[in-house]
Amino acid sequence: MAGSQHDHPLSGKTMKIPDILIERTQEDTNRYVGWLKTIDLSIDGNLRLAGSFQSPEYPVWPRFHDNFHYPLGMERLLNLGFLGIKQMAWKNIARFKGNEKRYFQLIHRVYLAVTRVVDLYARAAQEINRQDIYRICRALCQRAPATFREACQLYWFATLFRIGTATIGRIDQHLYPFYQSDLEKGFITREEARELLAELLYRFERRGNGLGDTLQNITLGGRNASGEDETNDLTYIILELSLENKYIEPKVNVRLHERTPEYLLELVSRLQLKGTGICTIFNDDAIIESLVKYGRPAEIAAKYCADGCSEIILDGTGETVFRYIDCLKALEHTLFNGKENIPSKKRLQYYANTQDYIEIKSPVAKGKKTGDFLEMKTFETFYRAYLSQLKYQIDIVLATPYNSDENPMRLFTAATMPQVLDGGGEPYSNTACYHTYGLFIGSLGTAVNGIAAVKSLVYEKKLVTKKALIVALHDNFESQSIMKQLCKDAPKFGNDDDYVDKIAVDVASKFASWVNVYKDRTGKPILPGLYNHLFHHAAYSVGATPDGRKFGDPVGEHISPTPGTAGKGPTSIINSVCKINTSEQIFGSTLHLNIPLVSLKGIEEPQNILKHLVRVFCMKNGCVLNVNLLDSDKLLDAQKHPEKYKDLVVRVWGFSYYFTLLSKEMQDHVIARSKSA
Repeated sequence: MAGSQHDHPLSGKTMKIPDILIERTQEDTNRYVGWLKTIDLSIDGNLRLAGSFQSPEYPVWPRFHDNFHYPLGMERLLNLGFLGIKQMAWKNIARFKGNEKRYFQLIHRVYLAVTRVVDLYARAAQEINRQDIYRICRALCQRAPATFREACQLYWFATLFRIGTATIGRIDQHLYPFYQSDLEKGFITREEARELLAELLYRFERRGNGLGDTLQNITLGGRNASGEDETNDLTYIILELSLENKYIEPKVNVRLHERTPEYLLELVSRLQLKGTGICTIFNDDAIIESLVKYGRPAEIAAKYCADGCSEIILDGTGETVFRYIDCLKALEHTLFNGKENIPSKKRLQYYANTQDYIEIKSPVAKGKKTGDFLEMKTFETFYRAYLSQLKYQIDIVLATPYNSDENPMRLFTAATMPQVLDGGGEPYSNTACYHTYGLFIGSLGTAVNGIAAVKSLVYEKKLVTKKALIVALHDNFESQSIMKQLCKDAPKFGNDDDYVDKIAVDVASKFASWVNVYKDRTGKPILPGLYNHLFHHAAYSVGATPDGRKFGDPVGEHISPTPGTAGKGPTSIINSVCKINTSEQIFGSTLHLNIPLVSLKGIEEPQNILKHLVRVFCMKNGCVLNVNLLDSDKLLDAQKHPEKYKDLVVRVWGFSYYFTLLSKEMQDHVIARSKSA
């Protein structure tokens, strides 16, 4: 491969850009510059910012160059502006040769086209006599933003120019320096800033277009690497606005830590009480330290944020890509010697009742031959076979690299990444970038229920023979009511029972150790996580299991217990989950804590209960928590009479959505969550 070489500014390693990367970047740049010309330039006279809510449709499916699961480098973009990036690219054209020179020529071309669109917006504003918008757009053609309103305008242009709906990141931190400066200079009042933020949130809601899973996540609050609180007035304003509206966009995530202000906790608990699952909690004191252990510098680790769901990624430093395996499938493979035990193939919608049906497939459908279960004399032999099946899935899924030169990062985004404009190389081979490539393991809570049932019923109490269990599972527990009840009565994860919880601890720890062996192209470890957004699909990719669930019965989402099996209350659930060292699973280990709404009736200040649960979760070193207040009677009635509940919003996985627009299978799963054991 041709391409000149230059020294990386941080590592001293020789880097080069291959021909194929330049070729593919050229192709996408041609498309992108052409696409910019199709952007709607009309300006709403009732709004303070320019730019339509939607980006035009891209001529090809754009995820080859940007999966939208990570934020732009907004701090750098706000600091340089569109013009600053264009100028830095121009300077580098003279400094480099070969493919590196061509790379900077393409960045310059992209940002030249971007500034031309901003100038067209300025002209459109002048035509309708919006001199305020005209002046702001002209300023953004000539320099970096200098005021809060200019920063908000650039923020929206960047959102629009990125093509698809995408992760937003730490918006309160991105915009705060401009807000603080304007306040000190008397250029703006808090109420005026509030109006601008209200418009930004409204724009994200309109941009989401009622679709739900749009990846538009914001992350608020948190502490820095020194432990100092970074909550600011914009944090509060955004949360106050979120309480006032009924939006499902953007998704709200809040970082908490030991020094979190009481008012922030108050706003969080009030958002949780709305019952929409719209506010997810991240525990800085566990997460930042763990990211450092995984090789992330403390200053960068302290800038973490949420992906489009609940994955932990690094704001403005690189992309993220995730894959997943399923530990319940590994249990099926162990019991059936590498084969599946699915009674029939199932077609499901992704999550909404308007989406196309697709055939459900397991990430690794066929396991390895680990021996006949009937010949496994001891539980230890069975458990070793299970772990072997699990590791087999990991090795299969991680055998392929996470990125390639054939699909380079789109230049509008790449130019905002660390050291790219400084000559550090394109993002995928640039060691200054901290990509978060991860592997999720799904269905842990349900899998360990099955393992515990085998241990208890087959090997210890000897209430069930191996052959009888295999027959029952093969027959989906049909005409097996006694067997099914025995399995249901076996110990279950989420009840603070060490018998099953210790299995979860061991499986999770071994999973992390096996994933840690794998590295990305810059030598950084692949990150493990206890998460699976396709939990409702997993219910149909695995047959009946030894915990008593039948084919299609719900499985536990993420690190949560199986719906309907945790009967000792939320504290016991937290105790079970926090026995696991979730800080090892740092790509994301989310507990959906489902609380029946009836349990809070008659309590004068129910938000205090939620505050207490959040504090306990963080004190026990939990990583990510989402609290769901669910009314099973209302959900059942909404399923029968959807016309009465058009505004009913519930948590799905990393987002909240209208219950009546969910698929029947997803509705059934949410209803199952609302019921205690």
